[in-house]
Amino acid sequence: MKIVCISDTHNHHQVLDGIIPTGDILIHGGDIAIHGSILEIQQFIDWFSQLPHKYKIFVGGNHDGALEHSKHLINIPTNVIYLENELIEIEDLKIWGSPVSPPFRSFGFMWDDLKRQALYANTPKCDILINHSPALGSLDKIIEERHVGCEFLKKAIERIKPRLVISGHIHEGYGKIEQNGIIYVNASIMTRYYKPLNQPISVDL
Repeated sequence: MKIVCISDTHNHHQVLDGIIPTGDILIHGGDIAIHGSILEIQQFIDWFSQLPHKYKIFVGGNHDGALEHSKHLINIPTNVIYLENELIEIEDLKIWGSPVSPPFRSFGFMWDDLKRQALYANTPKCDILINHSPALGSLDKIIEERHVGCEFLKKAIERIKPRLVISGHIHEGYGKIEQNGIIYVNASIMTRYYKPLNQPISVDL
């Protein structure tokens, strides 16, 4: 299966027209909007639903507030899968997705330590784990040279041992690495300075 990963498009999804690789599953790791309005998110979903990939999956992010408080007003068509702390199975691949991040200012889906610890302690076994925030120590280093990923997510990954972990959130963490037999992708399209210059990342599973 070819997995195509994008994240943190922040209303600039259309710059990807013509450059998203073909693949079996297209996954967006959250932060599809800037202000988190219903309109921004609906415009993204309308675009996303037209892409040719057989399966199209996305999670929210801290900039996607309408998904947290007004999801019932957003039209998600049947050919698009939205995951909010949920597990699905696609062609023998178990995929779990979450929009959650550690707290920073006043944004959406930012859970305190106790809530995140409980969430990740109960995260089920999966082959692909999508979480908007990266795990601590994995493509999570900010420009000030500090790691800001989630320590509880890191523990969950060590327990679950997924084959692939997809995140975004930390724009300067963009890239792909392998650690302890697990592939980690930070698929942020945006650079640290909100320029949509990074390319989609593909992984074969």
